[in-house]
Amino acid sequence: MSVDVSVFIELQGSRVLVGKIVGNSDTAQFSYSQEYLADKTHRAISLSLPLQEESFYAEQTKCFFEGLLPEGFSRRVHTS
Repeated sequence: MSVDVSVFIELQGSRVLVGKIVGNSDTAQFSYSQEYLADKTHRAISLSLPLQEESFYAEQTKCFFEGLLPEGFSRRVHTS
């Protein structure tokens, strides 16, 4: 299954596009958007995902974003 997920954060009450996760469930990679990188006031969303133009490896992407998901029963309920 192919994924194409936009990642947003809220900055000063506005939704800002940070980047995208693109690939399939095994090889999905995150990359920051050019617009996000161009604004020098923006910061990395994680120490493990520093600002860079290159896409992050699938393992880096999975480790960070999977850590944001609920665990246990809540996770099973939301993915059903």
